[in-house]
Amino acid sequence: MPRNTSRDLLTTPIGPTLTRMTIPTVLGILAILSFNLVDTYFIALLGPAELAAVSFTFPVCALLMNVSMGLGIGTAIHISSRIGKGDLTEARRTAAHALMLAVTIAVPSATLGILTLEPLFHLLGADDTTIELIRDYMELWYAGFFLLVIPMVANSVIRATGDTKTPSMIMALAGLVNGVMDPLLIFGIGPFPELGMQGAVIATLLSWAISGTAALYVLIVRLKLMTFSDLLGPALGYWRSILRVAIPATTTNMMTPLAASILTAIAARSGSHAVAGYGVGTRLEALALLVIMALSSALTPFVGQNFGAGNVDRIKAGLRGAILFTVAWELVMALLLFVGGRWFAGLFTDDPETLDAIVLYLWLVPIGYGFQGIVMLICSTLNALHRPLYGTLISSLRLFALAVPLALVGSWLWGIPGLFGGVTVANVLAGILTLLWLSRHFRELAQAR
Repeated sequence: MPRNTSRDLLTTPIGPTLTRMTIPTVLGILAILSFNLVDTYFIALLGPAELAAVSFTFPVCALLMNVSMGLGIGTAIHISSRIGKGDLTEARRTAAHALMLAVTIAVPSATLGILTLEPLFHLLGADDTTIELIRDYMELWYAGFFLLVIPMVANSVIRATGDTKTPSMIMALAGLVNGVMDPLLIFGIGPFPELGMQGAVIATLLSWAISGTAALYVLIVRLKLMTFSDLLGPALGYWRSILRVAIPATTTNMMTPLAASILTAIAARSGSHAVAGYGVGTRLEALALLVIMALSSALTPFVGQNFGAGNVDRIKAGLRGAILFTVAWELVMALLLFVGGRWFAGLFTDDPETLDAIVLYLWLVPIGYGFQGIVMLICSTLNALHRPLYGTLISSLRLFALAVPLALVGSWLWGIPGLFGGVTVANVLAGILTLLWLSRHFRELAQAR
C-alpha cells in the first residue's frame, strides 16, 4: 500500500487533501462519461433513428452501471474504515471477496436483461423499428457487462487507500481506447468492418477489458492488496458486510436511471425529438456535474477513514467546504450552458426540433445543478458514515416524490418546457430540504459508530 495514505487523510489540511484527491478523480470520471458521450456523438452521425434508439438505452445502461458502482461504494467504505483502524488484513480479504461478489451478481443480471430486452424497451416507449436498433446495441452490451464490474470494483478498492490518481489513469486509458476504436468500428475505417451501433459496443467492451486487467495488476502486484489465497476463505461474511452498504448505495444510485427511464417515457409522448433532446441533455448534464461527482467520490475515503478514526469535527469541516465549493462551481456551469446551449446542441444534431429540445433542457435544468450537487455530497457522506439508508430515502424523495410528479404535471400543462421545468424545481427543493435536515442531525449521525 502507498506509504502514509491513512495518515494523510486523517491529519493533513482538509482543503488541499480533498483537492489532491478530487483533481485526478475528475479525469477518471470524465473517462467514464466519455463512453456515452463519444458513443452518442458517433452514433448520431448514423442518423436521427439511431440517435433516438441509443437515447432509449441510456437509463438502462446507467441502471446496471450503478449496480457495479454501488458494489464499489460498499467495498470502498468497508475497506477505508478498516484502513482508518489500521486493520490491513481485513481490507485485503474484503477486496478479494468483493471482486468475486461483483462477477457473481453481474452474470445473472445481464442474462435477465437479454431475456427481457423487448418488453422492457416497449415499456419505455420504443416502437418496433427502434427496438431492432436497440437490440443491435444492447445484446452485446449485456453480454459484456461482467467486464465492467471488475474495473469498477477494483478501482474503488484502490481509491479507498487514498490513491485517486491510479484509478483515474486506468479509466483515462479505457476512454482513449473507446474513443479511438468507436469511429473505426462504427464506420468501417481502414481494415475494420463497418458495424454501425454494434461497433460502438465492441469498442466499449474492449476498453473495459483493458481497464480491468490494469486495475487487477495494480491491486495484486503493486499494492499487494489482494491475493488469490484470500478467495479460499469464507466469503459470506464479507459479502454481507459489503452488501449492508452496497444494497442501499446501489438503490440510491439506481434511483436516477430509474427516474430517467420514467422521464424518458414521459418525453416519448412528445415525439422522438423530445427523447433525443432529453437523452443528449442528460449526457451534457453529467459533464456539468463532473467536478462534483469527483468531489463526492473523494469524500468517500476521506469520510470513511476519519469515521474509522473517530474524527467527527474533521468530517464536518470537510463537508462544509465541499458544499460551499459545489454551489459556486455549479453557478458557473449553469451560466456556461445557458450562454452556449445552442452551440452544444449543434454538436449532436442539425434537426431543428431535436436541437430546440436540447437547448431548452440546457436553459432550464442547470438552474438546479448546485442544489443537486448538495444532495450528491450528502448522500456520499451518509454512505461513508455507514448510514446508506438515509441516502436512499433522500434520493427517493428527490426523484419520485418531487422530480417525476412535477415533471409529469409540467409536461401535461406546458409540454417539453414543463417537463424540464419540473425537474429543475424538484432539484432546488431537494437540495434545500436535505441541507436543512443534515444541519439538524449531523453530529448524531457521525458519532453513531
